[in-house]
Amino acid sequence: MRRIIFTLAGLLLVIGLAYGGFVLFQNQPDAARTPTYQLVRPERGPVQSTINASGSMQPREVLNLDFSINGVVIAVLADVGQQVQPGDVLARLDTTELDLQVEQARASLAQARATYEQLIAGATSEEIERAEAQLVQAQAQFQQTQGSITSEDVAAARAQLTEAQARLQVLEAGTEQTDIDTARASLARARTNLQAQRDVLAASKVQAQSQMEQAANVLRSRQTEYSNIYWDNREIERQNGGGFDSLAQSLRDREEEALRVVENAEADLDQARVAYEQAQQAEITGIQIAEAEVVQAQASLDALLEPADPDDIAAARAQVAQAQANLTRLVGQERAGSLAAASAAIASAQANLDQLTAAPRDVDLAGALAQIRQAEVTLEQTEIDVLKATLRAPIAGTLAEINLKIAEAPDATLPDMVLADLSSFDVDVTVDEIDVAQLAIGQPVQLTLDALPELPLEGEVEMISPLSSELSAVTSYEVRITTPAIDERIRAGMSASADIVVASKATALIVPRRAVRAEQGGLFVDIVEDPTLCDATPADLPEAPAVQTIAIEAGLRNDVVIEVLSSEIDASTCLYIEGIDARMQPFSGPPPRNGQRQ
Repeated sequence: MRRIIFTLAGLLLVIGLAYGGFVLFQNQPDAARTPTYQLVRPERGPVQSTINASGSMQPREVLNLDFSINGVVIAVLADVGQQVQPGDVLARLDTTELDLQVEQARASLAQARATYEQLIAGATSEEIERAEAQLVQAQAQFQQTQGSITSEDVAAARAQLTEAQARLQVLEAGTEQTDIDTARASLARARTNLQAQRDVLAASKVQAQSQMEQAANVLRSRQTEYSNIYWDNREIERQNGGGFDSLAQSLRDREEEALRVVENAEADLDQARVAYEQAQQAEITGIQIAEAEVVQAQASLDALLEPADPDDIAAARAQVAQAQANLTRLVGQERAGSLAAASAAIASAQANLDQLTAAPRDVDLAGALAQIRQAEVTLEQTEIDVLKATLRAPIAGTLAEINLKIAEAPDATLPDMVLADLSSFDVDVTVDEIDVAQLAIGQPVQLTLDALPELPLEGEVEMISPLSSELSAVTSYEVRITTPAIDERIRAGMSASADIVVASKATALIVPRRAVRAEQGGLFVDIVEDPTLCDATPADLPEAPAVQTIAIEAGLRNDVVIEVLSSEIDASTCLYIEGIDARMQPFSGPPPRNGQRQ
């Protein structure tokens, strides 16, 4: 019985509490009831017609810096994040062996120049003095007409005559044809080699340039693919009402894979650019060396084709005459023969002296100059190699990456350093064919960063691609927007929303875009029949006010507001907007939430 009593008492208590709650709910004031619509009046103010697109902030320029020669790192003179100026030294390789090569090249050049100067200066004073002494000796010999004659004297005289006649024969006959043919063949080979070097090196340079252009095209395609995947995922996130983790794993993997493809394409382009620069330098150096070989071969051929010096022939003839006269004197000819021999000796000594004091031949000077030029080219090349051992900043920027270690050779698979120009940023976006006709170079752009929504950024249209690209059967065009780096918080890769201003008015009658709907090719708004409701409090608003639907003529428009040109609507009109979103501001759009655009 007691259990039944307690049970009944409990039931009565529950029923009483439920009834009290119902009564309390029924007696709540109307202010607690939230209307399911929003009322707003048109406003007069500025309006801009914009085209919205999205992309990511990218540095104005990103360079992969690499040593163009092999070696061991001995100094790294910069740190990641450091600001550098053009010409700043960033790192150095060990140049001990290169410095020795430079000294050797300088010594070779000094020797070639000394040889040339020796030709210009002619014989030394000692050589001339010896020739003058020989002339005096020959003149003294002329005075000696007497002496004993032996068989040995006769044999020596005959040998002297034979030697003099042989030398004269060589001088009068000139250079052997085989030597000339060999020299001509060498010149032909040098010219053929020069043309081959020009053709091969030019072809290598053209190929490297083509590969660099192909790599650039691939990079642009990969960037466009990644941009489309990225913004498709953001739209799915918005629809799901969550963040990146709300995406399916396959969509997240696809976005990450697309990003890796872009990064690989950037690395390929940097490698292709370095290969092209190396091909350019190889072409210059290879042609210089081949041209020097042609000059040397031509000088050698000219030397062989140059006829014998008349002074040399005269001296040889004088020696023959002297030897003949001496032999005649020794075998019993009259004293006149001895005097003739002595006179010939004088002529020979005189010819030798004249040869030493004569000006150098043009062919000898040309050969010496060719040797100088070849030595200069070798020195220039070795000095260039020394300069290549120092890595300098080509532009002003910020060091973003350093992959060098002291006492180790640079890793060929990584850029030695990465330098980024962060003074301004580019945002590459795509605009479809319907909107691109409204764009022009220099148009202002309002940029909003997802990571820094409170930071206003101003930019302008810098480039509109003349060629289209088709993505998912939609024809679009690449547009580049540039903006200065006004805040150190801006980072490369930040997502950006761009509103490109294509037209504007300082004063116009505008309504929220949410108040306008498109039906059957026209634009319509709902007007509240009792315009005083726009001034009522939410508690005084009816559950469903009477409205009238009218068609409107629109002017400029953007994602937030639309200009109304119809005379049926003025600043006193009360517009009906279905639904309420506490996040939305009728004339300014959604405010930032948690650092993200809504």
